[in-house]
Amino acid sequence: MDLWIKEVMNRLNRNKADVLFSEHAAKDKNLDTEDVDNAVKTVMIGKVDEEKSTEEKERICFKNYFDKKGQTYFVVVEYYPDFIKIITVNKKKGKY
Repeated sequence: MDLWIKEVMNRLNRNKADVLFSEHAAKDKNLDTEDVDNAVKTVMIGKVDEEKSTEEKERICFKNYFDKKGQTYFVVVEYYPDFIKIITVNKKKGKY
């Protein structure tokens, strides 16, 4: 894992931190309650997708596959001092 990702992730414990949604993720993505729960779970337990993470804006992408839905969630976040903000959520069918 890249050093900058480790440094950003060490700022907050992602399992205990508050997870908030940006306006884009909350309004434009048409997420239902299950999608919201899955997005938050992805932030807490998902794997880091280094290819989709961007160092310039310090945005980290987490991915997690949910068996029951048969979908992989990609969640891009920014770390703040007191919380983690979800920038966007993408869903794809199948396991990636």
